[in-house]
Amino acid sequence: MDPDAESIGDWLQQDPSDPGAVADRYDAWAQSYDDDLAAWSYQAPARVVATVLTRHPAADSVLDVGCGTGLVGRALRERGFTGRIHGLDISQASLEVARESGAYDALEVADLQQPLALADDSVDAVVCVGVMTYLPDVEAVWRQFARVARPQGIVVVTQREDLWPARDCQAVVDRLHAEGVWTPLEVAGPAPYLPEGYGGTPAVGCYYLTAIVS
Repeated sequence: MDPDAESIGDWLQQDPSDPGAVADRYDAWAQSYDDDLAAWSYQAPARVVATVLTRHPAADSVLDVGCGTGLVGRALRERGFTGRIHGLDISQASLEVARESGAYDALEVADLQQPLALADDSVDAVVCVGVMTYLPDVEAVWRQFARVARPQGIVVVTQREDLWPARDCQAVVDRLHAEGVWTPLEVAGPAPYLPEGYGGTPAVGCYYLTAIVS
């Protein structure tokens, strides 16, 4: 991480959502990101991967929305997943690190606040880990996830503990359920996410949402 920049914890507490600022931050952070997150005992990728493989063992394609440097893709391959993994992220530098891992079949730059450039019903699973912080229109984003997932496909996302109530996430979960968009299987949390905080800050928790698309 750039030692002259404000700490990532301080930056995240400002609720950043400008796509250009997010891209710049993660471009600058890409080379040290994996080491930093390992030092902070990042819990989410392994937990989300376990959820996908347990809840939808027949899944043969995963869309990793906000894949960053590829932690989820690598975790899937380490668990023996042999299907297609497609990653999207706003940071070109992060995608280059992900590409080096060899875990992904396709990687693309994408502004995740815009509609996803994928066809309806095109993937078995959609995961979004550590990214919803930067996507303030929760309902629009989750509707996109449900749109691109096949019927009976799975959506697994994380949302930071403090943003779950602030962005009225439970109401969005319930509204999509009431409309027949998906059936929530689990909303777990607050749960461990970054138990070491952002490098010395207090521990950060999150909610884990798992839903089956109708």
